[in-house]
Amino acid sequence: MSLSHMHPFLKTVYEQVTLSAQQQKLVWVNDQPTQDDLDHIMREGSSTSEFDSNNLRKEVLRDLQANRAKLVTKTCKIAKVLAVIYPDQEARIPWDIFANIFAAFGPSHRKPWRFVWFANKMPRELPPPMEKPVAGHMNGGYTYPCDPSAIVVYREEEVARVLVHELLHAACTDAKEDMIELVEAKTEMWAEIFLIAVLSAGKPRLFAQLWKIQAQWIADQEYLLMNEHGVQAPTDYAWRYTVGRRFVLQGFGIDLPGPSADPRANIAGSMRFTSPAICQ
Repeated sequence: MSLSHMHPFLKTVYEQVTLSAQQQKLVWVNDQPTQDDLDHIMREGSSTSEFDSNNLRKEVLRDLQANRAKLVTKTCKIAKVLAVIYPDQEARIPWDIFANIFAAFGPSHRKPWRFVWFANKMPRELPPPMEKPVAGHMNGGYTYPCDPSAIVVYREEEVARVLVHELLHAACTDAKEDMIELVEAKTEMWAEIFLIAVLSAGKPRLFAQLWKIQAQWIADQEYLLMNEHGVQAPTDYAWRYTVGRRFVLQGFGIDLPGPSADPRANIAGSMRFTSPAICQ
């Protein structure tokens, strides 16, 4: 697909993200955490959160303290990554994708980006049929609005997508007049399109292919959530990250496909927001 055949909204996001990402080449160098970094990791890793109801951060922090996990610190000229990982994960850290994401965002004008990653291996999974998903089934990160120094992700799965989502919050993109459910639906939809633009690496045909895969994933997951888990409205917690995406896309005149012949087989019990065919 050429750019001329792409939906105008998708074309604009693709072009802007690609242009921004190509304006600078970021190189990661090994670094050491400051005392403030270590205090930040301890504070965020040990705090209680309704969103991290499975205490995934605390589990990884305990393993760091017991030397079962380790801290890898790298910086580039606009960002610092503090990754609390397990030894077998080190080769899987997507440094190139991280660099391209930060390059697309560009430098923060408030303070440097700081990203703490507690790489818990617990996947996102759908609950049993007729049970509505809650935060523990799906959440994997948080930040504080307009604070580029406090981005936290606490799952290995979908780390790149969650990083983009939280960067959008940290970059002050939230519309203050919107209800929280709509803020999150908009942020999530922007994050997914933004990530696909980054992954397409300046290739419009690849962007179109990845978007087609993701659009089908959204439609199939939506079908299951609405018909088997009762997610219908913004009052249902999962709506803000899943079913609400259609509402946001419709606002831009973008249609989703219908569900595939076997949505359950495509989704395979996952509560992740992006197709694994897009990015791990």
